[in-house]
This record gives sequence, structure tokens and C-alpha cells, in this order.
Amino acid sequence: MILRKPDRETEALRGKVVETIARVLGGRYQPELRRLELTSLQMLELIVALEDEFDIHISEDAPLNRITSTVESIVKYLRPLVAASK
Repeated sequence: MILRKPDRETEALRGKVVETIARVLGGRYQPELRRLELTSLQMLELIVALEDEFDIHISEDAPLNRITSTVESIVKYLRPLVAASK
């Protein structure tokens, strides 16, 4: 398996995602944990905050539980949406 170094755009996106998560979850965000372990309400608050932050729409049909499970899964899901919105 070949690991690629993330590009600058991906790193910038990751930074904004982490900032958004920290803003939504406040003291409940623990960056040292891999999984976010969100409640349903936290998940919805995070989705709305991400939509506002990146000026995108996340479909109601999207697998939100899987998308919001980790920072990396959020970045992976958002990358094409953010690129398309530019």
C-alpha cells in the first residue's frame, strides 16, 4: 500500500473541518480520539455547520452516521463537494 502525502488543499480542508467540529462540540471534542462518537443532535448540528462553513449542501440521503464518524471520513466526503462548489 502506498501512502500519499496530503496536498495543501486537503490539509486546509482538514483544518477547517477540525475548527468546525471544535466550534460545534466545544469541550466535548477530544482530538486525541479517532472516532467522534456523536449523538444524533450533535451529528445534525455538525452537518449544518459544515454546510454553512463550506457553502455546500449535504444530501439528506447521505449516510450521515458513517460520514461523521471521523475527521478523515468528513474530509473524504467533503473534498469533492467543496471542489465542485468553487
